[in-house]
Amino acid sequence: MRIPCPTSTCFAENDVEAEVCGRCGVALRQYVRLLVYPYQLFNQGLQQARADNFARARDLFAAVVYWCPQDKIARNALAAACFELKDLAEATQQWEAVLSLSATDVMAKQGLAAIAALQTASTSGSKPPPKNSPAKKRPQKSGRTPGILKRKRRR
Repeated sequence: MRIPCPTSTCFAENDVEAEVCGRCGVALRQYVRLLVYPYQLFNQGLQQARADNFARARDLFAAVVYWCPQDKIARNALAAACFELKDLAEATQQWEAVLSLSATDVMAKQGLAAIAALQTASTSGSKPPPKNSPAKKRPQKSGRTPGILKRKRRR
């Protein structure tokens, strides 16, 4: 893998393992560590979510969103962790932010629909349909929004 020098006057291609830029001598090791850190945080968040530690997962996903506010996958994961923690206001805010970045995002739409269904069920006083009810399109594990916390980040 090659990495360009971050200096605005250089941009020389360097090996990802290089300590310094071959052309200008600027330190690259720390730059590479900063570059991949959001991916590490995201994967740690997925690991925590899979272990049902949603509070820690939420914090890790929130850090990724802070560093990379345009990252739709991280925002979806943050919203799903908030959903699991029953923080529906924050989940709604994050999924709406995803839709402002990509109006056709399926996960955000599914998440907002799940929140609307929960809110409708709680305001009408009725219980949501049982898990094996024909009203549900497909069965889901433990009521989670499908697929959001199951994917592994590439890199």
